[in-house]
Amino acid sequence: MKKKQIIIGSLAIVLIIGGLVWVAQRFGIGKEETKTGPVPQVQVAKVERKSIIEKVIVYGSVVAQPGKTHSVSIAFETRVRHVLVAPGQFVKENDALIEIELSPAAQVQFQQAKNAAEAAQKELKQTQERFNLKLATNQELSAAEKTARDAEAQLTALQRAGAGGDKRIHSDISGVIAKVDAQDGQIVPAGGPLVEIVAENEIEVKLGVEAEDLSAAQEGAPITVVPVNDPTAAKVQGTVRLVTRRIDPTTRLVDVYVALPEATKLLLDGYVRGEIQRTEKDALVVPRSAVLPNESREFEVFTVANNRAVKHTVKIGAENSNELQVLADDLHPGDPVVTVGNYELEDGMAVEIKK
Repeated sequence: MKKKQIIIGSLAIVLIIGGLVWVAQRFGIGKEETKTGPVPQVQVAKVERKSIIEKVIVYGSVVAQPGKTHSVSIAFETRVRHVLVAPGQFVKENDALIEIELSPAAQVQFQQAKNAAEAAQKELKQTQERFNLKLATNQELSAAEKTARDAEAQLTALQRAGAGGDKRIHSDISGVIAKVDAQDGQIVPAGGPLVEIVAENEIEVKLGVEAEDLSAAQEGAPITVVPVNDPTAAKVQGTVRLVTRRIDPTTRLVDVYVALPEATKLLLDGYVRGEIQRTEKDALVVPRSAVLPNESREFEVFTVANNRAVKHTVKIGAENSNELQVLADDLHPGDPVVTVGNYELEDGMAVEIKK
């Protein structure tokens, strides 16, 4: 009898619990507490269509203008006695650069030229005397005169080139020593370079620019040049002179040449930074804080519609320290874009705009 009462009591309890569960499910009792939590509060700003100014930073070095390096050489073989200048040194016109002397072979050549000139003059004098005595023809006299002129011309050319004269080579311009090609005791062949000089007004800046930034580096565009290793140096305002149409195979950048104002004291081969301003007109612009990177190495922003977060995948255009240009088909001027609280959002999540 007791067992029967226990069984009946247990069945009654199960039925009561089942009924309560059915009622809770039927009328949604307790659902609000499990599904709803604190609604994120966010701050928003309006998407704007306007111009945005971006500062493009590029790097490069101070170089001589292409083809403007002056090479100092001698027309005969020489031996270097002493180099008087060093790379980077500034020299004035007529300053001594290098001491030289004739090489053994050039000494023989110079002496032969002197001997040939003297012998040709003697032969001409003798031919003239014989011609006056009717013992030589006009043809013989003309041949002797030509031989004398040729020998004298060869000797004069060597003397003008420095043979037998001043043992020092002097600069014919004012500028910076770009390179010293010889050293003491070296035998330099005829026409071989001794020293290379760059005139002050023939120095410019060569920058490497990303292909995507070339729109900012148009010919004639102003550019600010700053020496990298000298924080105290003044900024130089240059102008883009030439934009090449080739990607350097080593740096993978486009070479851009910048003309400098006169009397610029930038150091040759010095490392510099270039600052170019680029203006993107009629752009969709949002605050920097509105743009988030995602796991796919893309960027996204959230707007708010009907108190729900809406995710937009965007591309980035021009940018500065405060704003970014965003490229997306589903964004429009005036859309409320989330600037604070966007890190915790998901697409479709309920949000509350903080006033």
